[in-house]
Amino acid sequence: MTTLRSQLSASPVQRTHFTRLLVRLTAALLVTWGALRFAGDWREMLPPSPVDLALYVYLPVNGGWVGEPLRVESGQPVRLTIKTVEGAHALRIARTDIASDILPPQSVQVLDFTAPTPGRYVLACTLWCGRDHWRMRTVLEVVDPTDPDAPLQYVQDAPRYEIPWSGFDIDAPHPAAVWPTQPADATHGAAIWQSLAASAHPAQLLDDQGWPQISPAQLYQALGSAHGLPSMAALDEVKRWALLAFLWQSKIGADVLAQGEAVYAAECASCHGEDGSGSGFAAADSAAVEPDFRHAPTTAGASPLQFYAKIARGGMGTGMPNWGTLLSEDELWAVTGYLYTFMFNDPHPIPLLGEAEHGSHGVETAPITR
Repeated sequence: MTTLRSQLSASPVQRTHFTRLLVRLTAALLVTWGALRFAGDWREMLPPSPVDLALYVYLPVNGGWVGEPLRVESGQPVRLTIKTVEGAHALRIARTDIASDILPPQSVQVLDFTAPTPGRYVLACTLWCGRDHWRMRTVLEVVDPTDPDAPLQYVQDAPRYEIPWSGFDIDAPHPAAVWPTQPADATHGAAIWQSLAASAHPAQLLDDQGWPQISPAQLYQALGSAHGLPSMAALDEVKRWALLAFLWQSKIGADVLAQGEAVYAAECASCHGEDGSGSGFAAADSAAVEPDFRHAPTTAGASPLQFYAKIARGGMGTGMPNWGTLLSEDELWAVTGYLYTFMFNDPHPIPLLGEAEHGSHGVETAPITR
């Protein structure tokens, strides 16, 4: 009140000075408030600091990937430091494009990435690093920041086909009743198909016959009565198998077969051999005898679904890992289709010792995770 009275009694010069002082003080307060507000907004716009993770890499027999549990929030920047203690390796995070370069011994590499959608992601070594290479796996857990305690599932594609698991025995022997004894030339089969002037499309024909649950041997027996296909009574055995190879590979597709070949070379050939014979350089260290996919009496009896399920599920006691959590659905079906090319191109027709009594030389596997 005293101040007000004094201002009223003050001279015009004094009142002007006071007004200017008040304006300056108000402006200073507004500038300060604006600066603080801007600083807060600016900090919010800055990317959050990355969470630091570390992995130490040893040979498989000495522990493989070693470090604290890998657990981050979805959308969070991540800085993963990989320190190779022994051996040479390479890292890939399944279902993402996150991968390292080759990791030489005694090297350090840093991967910066943004944590993907919530789920459990398999981290695997993609460079053969010695015995028990298949053990080179660990898991990155990515949680939902709004519900960090929610259960996490392995990130996998939805199955392409509805699979009747309740009535399907993955490990049942699958000896064939018929099989090729000479190479089945799909190119020759294409010419035969044209000469038959069949009304059915090759892919639709196989769908009608029960793909992916029909085996090559079953298709061979069914072809004579297949809807839309003229009688094959005039075709000898070699021509029939050539036709079947064409139909089979037409259903799969050339691009898919090429993809399957690449996946097989990268992930399977070290044990199963480049020629599918089971004589890869790592086969000697396998806990079980590797199957020979050229062996026609066995491969001709296996349906694509059976091969797919065994690949996705992996092996118990065989050294064959679970591929269902690492490969995409497209990759799984591509390598499944590619396995039959070994039989078509280089069939080994002699039944195995005791096969008639004990079934086929199948792929031994472990419980499926899908």
